[in-house]
Amino acid sequence: MEPFVTVKTFTFAHEAHIIQGRLEAEGIETFLKDELTVQVHPFASNAVGGVKLQVKAEDYDKAMEILGLQKTPEDDSHIEIIEDSAIADKKRCPFCGSENVGKMTSGNWLTYFPFLVIGFFLPIYRRSYKCFDCERRWAIRKRPVINWIKKNRPKM
Repeated sequence: MEPFVTVKTFTFAHEAHIIQGRLEAEGIETFLKDELTVQVHPFASNAVGGVKLQVKAEDYDKAMEILGLQKTPEDDSHIEIIEDSAIADKKRCPFCGSENVGKMTSGNWLTYFPFLVIGFFLPIYRRSYKCFDCERRWAIRKRPVINWIKKNRPKM
């Protein structure tokens, strides 16, 4: 059996069926992972990661081309830095314009160290955003990087 690869995720199954029909019309075999779980318990959609539209690994490139999606980078931890002045609407993805965006928080060593030593959780997070349509992540920087470089450049 060939491995299936996730092309796109959806919050609800009816959204996935539309795209599934498009791919099957082009002759690509598809599978909806976690479809029945989300249909039985719709509020558990975020917990299971939504309904995942999957295709065979050999059809992945063709499916991405048909849907007009960019290939996702292998390293999901890659976060692009965008200046605050470059973004007009923080509720939209700056790359594809989608409103299907979520805030992601990840702890740093200051978060985990007290939890391990003392046994309580100190919430010090780095905030980033993720688009669930194009699967890209970004962080918003309040101060421009160039101003920081000019201010901290050694005097000659």
